[in-house]
Amino acid sequence: MERLEYKAELEWDGNVGSEARVREFAFFIDTNTDGNNRGPNPTEMLLSAIGGCLMVNWGRLIKKMRLDVKALNVEVRGWRGLEEPQLKEITYKITITTGEDEKKILRVKELAEKYGTVFNTVGAEKIKGEVEIVRP
Repeated sequence: MERLEYKAELEWDGNVGSEARVREFAFFIDTNTDGNNRGPNPTEMLLSAIGGCLMVNWGRLIKKMRLDVKALNVEVRGWRGLEEPQLKEITYKITITTGEDEKKILRVKELAEKYGTVFNTVGAEKIKGEVEIVRP
Protein backbone atom coordinates (compact mmCIF):
# COMPACT_ATOMS: atom_id res chain seq x y z
CA MET A 1 0.00 0.00 0.00
CA GLU A 2 1.36 3.42 -0.94
CA ARG A 3 1.19 6.03 1.75
CA LEU A 4 2.18 9.56 2.60
CA GLU A 5 4.16 10.00 5.77
CA TYR A 6 4.25 13.14 7.89
CA LYS A 7 6.73 13.88 10.67
CA ALA A 8 7.08 16.47 13.42
CA GLU A 9 9.82 16.57 16.03
CA LEU A 10 9.40 18.48 19.28
CA GLU A 11 11.95 19.51 21.90
CA TRP A 12 10.81 20.35 25.43
CA ASP A 13 11.53 23.89 26.67
CA GLY A 14 11.91 22.87 30.34
CA ASN A 15 8.50 24.25 31.32
CA VAL A 16 5.26 23.25 29.52
CA GLY A 17 6.14 24.26 25.96
CA SER A 18 8.18 22.93 23.10
CA GLU A 19 9.81 23.90 19.84
CA ALA A 20 8.39 21.92 16.96
CA ARG A 21 10.26 21.21 13.74
CA VAL A 22 8.44 20.20 10.59
CA ARG A 23 10.55 19.98 7.44
CA GLU A 24 12.54 23.26 7.36
CA PHE A 25 10.07 25.10 9.60
CA ALA A 26 10.32 25.67 13.35
CA PHE A 27 7.65 27.07 15.67
CA PHE A 28 6.78 27.13 19.35
CA ILE A 29 3.86 25.40 21.05
CA ASP A 30 3.18 26.81 24.51
CA THR A 31 0.40 28.19 26.71
CA ASN A 32 -0.48 31.62 28.00
CA THR A 33 -1.70 30.24 31.35
CA ASP A 34 1.28 28.46 32.93
CA GLY A 35 3.80 28.65 30.10
CA ASN A 36 5.85 31.41 28.52
CA ASN A 37 3.26 32.35 25.83
CA ARG A 38 5.82 31.80 23.05
CA GLY A 39 3.28 30.24 20.70
CA PRO A 40 -0.22 28.84 20.31
CA ASN A 41 -1.32 26.03 22.61
CA PRO A 42 -1.99 22.53 21.20
CA THR A 43 -5.75 23.14 20.94
CA GLU A 44 -5.19 26.34 18.98
CA MET A 45 -2.75 24.43 16.74
CA LEU A 46 -5.43 21.78 16.14
CA LEU A 47 -7.98 24.43 15.16
CA SER A 48 -5.36 26.04 12.91
CA ALA A 49 -4.63 22.65 11.34
CA ILE A 50 -8.33 22.12 10.60
CA GLY A 51 -8.54 25.60 9.07
CA GLY A 52 -5.33 25.09 7.12
CA CYS A 53 -6.57 21.75 5.80
CA LEU A 54 -9.78 23.36 4.59
CA MET A 55 -7.93 26.34 3.09
CA VAL A 56 -5.49 24.13 1.14
CA ASN A 57 -8.37 22.15 -0.33
CA TRP A 58 -10.48 25.23 -1.09
CA GLY A 59 -7.47 26.79 -2.83
CA ARG A 60 -6.82 23.67 -4.90
CA LEU A 61 -10.47 23.37 -5.90
CA ILE A 62 -10.82 27.06 -6.75
CA LYS A 63 -7.84 26.72 -9.11
CA LYS A 64 -9.02 23.41 -10.57
CA MET A 65 -12.56 24.70 -11.18
CA ARG A 66 -11.20 28.06 -12.44
CA LEU A 67 -13.44 30.04 -10.12
CA ASP A 68 -13.17 33.80 -9.82
CA VAL A 69 -12.62 34.43 -6.10
CA LYS A 70 -11.59 37.82 -4.73
CA ALA A 71 -11.07 36.81 -1.08
CA LEU A 72 -11.32 33.71 1.11
CA ASN A 73 -11.17 33.49 4.90
CA VAL A 74 -11.85 30.73 7.39
CA GLU A 75 -12.50 31.05 11.12
CA VAL A 76 -12.40 27.86 13.22
CA ARG A 77 -13.70 27.71 16.80
CA GLY A 78 -13.80 24.97 19.40
CA TRP A 79 -15.57 24.62 22.75
CA ARG A 80 -15.04 22.35 25.73
CA GLY A 81 -16.28 22.16 29.26
CA LEU A 82 -13.94 23.00 32.13
CA GLU A 83 -14.13 19.47 33.54
CA GLU A 84 -13.87 17.32 30.42
CA PRO A 85 -10.65 17.60 28.39
CA GLN A 86 -12.21 17.25 24.95
CA LEU A 87 -13.54 19.67 22.37
CA LYS A 88 -17.25 18.92 22.26
CA GLU A 89 -17.97 21.23 19.37
CA ILE A 90 -15.85 22.50 16.48
CA THR A 91 -17.29 24.93 13.95
CA TYR A 92 -15.89 26.79 11.02
CA LYS A 93 -17.10 29.61 8.82
CA ILE A 94 -15.79 30.22 5.33
CA THR A 95 -16.28 33.76 4.05
CA ILE A 96 -15.77 33.96 0.30
CA THR A 97 -16.00 37.02 -1.93
CA THR A 98 -17.06 35.88 -5.37
CA GLY A 99 -19.62 36.35 -8.09
CA GLU A 100 -19.72 32.60 -8.74
CA ASP A 101 -22.92 30.56 -8.51
CA GLU A 102 -23.82 29.37 -5.00
CA LYS A 103 -24.08 25.74 -6.18
CA LYS A 104 -20.44 25.79 -7.30
CA ILE A 105 -19.31 27.23 -3.97
CA LEU A 106 -21.25 24.65 -1.97
CA ARG A 107 -19.69 21.94 -4.18
CA VAL A 108 -16.26 23.27 -3.21
CA LYS A 109 -17.26 23.02 0.47
CA GLU A 110 -18.43 19.44 -0.01
CA LEU A 111 -15.24 18.36 -1.80
CA ALA A 112 -12.91 20.25 0.55
CA GLU A 113 -14.44 18.38 3.49
CA LYS A 114 -14.46 15.04 1.68
CA TYR A 115 -10.75 15.16 0.81
CA GLY A 116 -9.40 16.93 3.92
CA THR A 117 -6.83 14.77 5.72
CA VAL A 118 -6.92 16.67 9.02
CA PHE A 119 -10.65 17.32 8.70
CA ASN A 120 -11.38 13.59 8.37
CA THR A 121 -8.84 12.53 10.99
CA VAL A 122 -10.57 14.70 13.59
CA GLY A 123 -13.90 13.46 12.28
CA ALA A 124 -16.33 15.07 9.89
CA GLU A 125 -19.16 14.28 12.31
CA LYS A 126 -17.47 16.49 14.92
CA ILE A 127 -16.95 19.55 12.70
CA LYS A 128 -19.78 21.73 11.43
CA GLY A 129 -19.18 24.32 8.76
CA GLU A 130 -20.99 27.11 7.02
CA VAL A 131 -20.24 29.34 4.04
CA GLU A 132 -21.00 33.02 3.70
CA ILE A 133 -20.86 34.30 0.13
CA VAL A 134 -20.08 37.99 -0.18
CA ARG A 135 -20.87 39.45 -3.59
CA PRO A 136 -18.25 41.88 -4.92
